[in-house]
Amino acid sequence: SIQIKKNANLLLQLVNDILFISRLDAHMVEIKTGPTDFAMLFDGWCHQGWTHHNAEVSTSIENPYDHLIVDIDDTNLGIVINRLCANAAAMTTEGAIRAKYEYRNNQIMINIQDTGNGFNESESKRRLERFAKDRASKDNDTGLALPIAKELVEQMGGTIDVLSEPAKGSTYFMSIPSEMISYVKK
Repeated sequence: SIQIKKNANLLLQLVNDILFISRLDAHMVEIKTGPTDFAMLFDGWCHQGWTHHNAEVSTSIENPYDHLIVDIDDTNLGIVINRLCANAAAMTTEGAIRAKYEYRNNQIMINIQDTGNGFNESESKRRLERFAKDRASKDNDTGLALPIAKELVEQMGGTIDVLSEPAKGSTYFMSIPSEMISYVKK
């Protein structure tokens, strides 16, 4: 019964991910920017993403601002950060997950770093491709979480990349262009 429920949830997630990526491919997901306090939202997006992390894993967030008002699409950027943090939580059984960002040259630069399984250089290129599921992942991974994040980042005009080393972990680097409206540093 538990296995049936788990598989039903995985199937539902897969259908939802396929529908979402199909909408992205057809450019039916609207990118709507507006003034957003990124500093106020960042912590919540990260915590929501790694909700189900292993208790042996520590999490930390480096947020250098009390307020950072930028012109971004907070809905879709939230989806991206949430999925990257969930991926880090799924891949990490011990050690740490760290999320941080900075604002430079009209870009929000975000890093999500984990001490998880990691992977070799040839697999690094594959990680952001569709259905490139990691066998070691313990979650309900459809193989579309990272490709959805990549497509959203690119449709927001940004870039995403990953550096990884087997048994040492991975770091996802993301850069999103955004105009700063105001800020209050910590």
